[in-house]
Amino acid sequence: MIVIINYQLSTINYQLKNMLRVESISYEINKRYLLKDITFSIRKGEMVAILGANGAGKSTLMKILCREKLPTEGKVVYGGRNLNDYTAKELSEKRATLYQQNAITLAFTVEEVVLMGRYGKATGETGNTDKVALRETMEICGISHLAERSMLTLSGGEQQRVHLARVLAQVWDNTDALLLLDEPIANMDMLYQHQTLAIANALAKKGFMVVCVLHEINLAAQYADRVIMLKGGRKWWDGAPEEVFTSRNIFTAFGVHTTVQTNPRTLITQVTPNGIKMDAAAFNSNFADAYNKRSLRERFTSYSDEYPAKPLWQVAETLGVSEADLLLLGLGESTTLLQPNIGDILRHIEGLGMVEAETYNPHCENRRQGVYRNLSKDGYTLLFLGEDIDLRIFASRWKIALAVEDKGKESLQFFDDGGRAVHKVYLTGGSYRQAFLDLVDRFRAVEQVAPVIAKKSRQRTEERRDADVDISDFHRAWNDMQDTHEFFDLIKQYGVSRIQALRLAPPRRAMQVSLESFRRTIAQCSEAKVPVMMFTANEGCVQINTGKLDRIERDGAWISISETSGGQLRLNEDAVHSVWHVVKPTVDGDINALELYDAEGGLIVQFFGERKPGIAELGSWREALANSLV
Repeated sequence: MIVIINYQLSTINYQLKNMLRVESISYEINKRYLLKDITFSIRKGEMVAILGANGAGKSTLMKILCREKLPTEGKVVYGGRNLNDYTAKELSEKRATLYQQNAITLAFTVEEVVLMGRYGKATGETGNTDKVALRETMEICGISHLAERSMLTLSGGEQQRVHLARVLAQVWDNTDALLLLDEPIANMDMLYQHQTLAIANALAKKGFMVVCVLHEINLAAQYADRVIMLKGGRKWWDGAPEEVFTSRNIFTAFGVHTTVQTNPRTLITQVTPNGIKMDAAAFNSNFADAYNKRSLRERFTSYSDEYPAKPLWQVAETLGVSEADLLLLGLGESTTLLQPNIGDILRHIEGLGMVEAETYNPHCENRRQGVYRNLSKDGYTLLFLGEDIDLRIFASRWKIALAVEDKGKESLQFFDDGGRAVHKVYLTGGSYRQAFLDLVDRFRAVEQVAPVIAKKSRQRTEERRDADVDISDFHRAWNDMQDTHEFFDLIKQYGVSRIQALRLAPPRRAMQVSLESFRRTIAQCSEAKVPVMMFTANEGCVQINTGKLDRIERDGAWISISETSGGQLRLNEDAVHSVWHVVKPTVDGDINALELYDAEGGLIVQFFGERKPGIAELGSWREALANSLV
């Protein structure tokens, strides 16, 4: 028994001596965390790549590993000892660092610079060991032919290879060395980028520990054993390249859409950016003038003739204008401008009888027929709480009201100050058309002149750095919620976006799941006729359709979900970037929701089981979630 314990202790001791451990380190400067609670370990024989966008904390982390900076919290343990307990000479024998910038202003030869890596390792003249290290490192780095050249005459890539040889020479005869490489392939051409990382990978396979900061994802996938991805000063992903490099993770970290595949021959993950398309006319007025000389009406007519089936909002998006801009082209003909007395207009809508309500955002449309009943006000929000029409209206965003006749279909359409649709009301066969005509006549604007529409695009809101959020306090506040509506106050209080709040949520309160899991859930709800609430929102309105799911149909990228009570939701699945199972505590127990987000972190649609205050969540909804969300 004693022998076994001694063996186990010796094994643990050996592992600790052959490991680099980063234990809960944070780095704060001017009350701002550049790193927050970073923990990971690296074993002998492992090559780890650290990736992240600019400002993610890569360089700060590397400087702490190099002992250039001391962590504000936590510690780094190397070889079983605190990194700060080593003397400079001890570290020089066990660890070597290649920095991003390696400026040399004196005319040293290449050989002299490489030999600097051997200083302190021999007495007197250069020993045989030094000569071997010099020859072999220069040869593998492809700089032997440059030995007598001055460093000042070399290109940036050649200089970087010289410094790589110097760093390798420092630990060439230590097979257990730690190699820290901060963007080692900067300025190198394709051949030497691959050769440099191949050298690091080969040394790791023989016992080196290698930590490498990289920007090129595909090279990390090809040469690293593990990848650590940083975002906002925190470690978000840590695993094999094929685990970390997913389209969702890459967009979350870098904001770039990509296609991720596995090479069937090499089984190596390959990442292809989808590219960013830009039109110079959008940011350079010299190019925009010629295009804009054509009137909007001419461009609208030409495009509509070419693509007659495209909905108006897609036409507007293509032409670089708003829906309201296009509808106002028909002012005095098919379009009537109404006074912006939104509250008064809404009070008269009930008189129209059976109509169709429509609320949508760029990726989801929600429609339902019914009568607008039970108008009320809750603070700054107007509510329709009818059996069929269930709306939450943020009337301060409703700036433009139009009555529209298009291809025999009459409607009231409402827009924000940027001309984006917030809500539409269409007449049906069960509507009172005379009431509609009376409403239009009552609220017709005296001057039928197109209002000024603000030319502004949706700006992506910059997230607060994750490291600046008090996570423990945020978790406490989440777990203390008594109502699902308190979530809005929560994200406002902590200054985080919705998607950021989900990432930072307490354990088991927000789990990212697959789109296929969402499909299985709604399919099961359709089969079992589970009553579901579907929330579709834009900046001015939330429309809630409630009913038992019936048919699910697909048309290309769009999925259509119908309710037995007549509501219909259309969702563009291609726009769904992430799906989250979100759990919020209330006085009635936990409430589970499926929330779908686009690539910019915008909420597309939410699904809940049918519920009312004071009543616990439906067991059939929870069962559908439990059976499908994997």
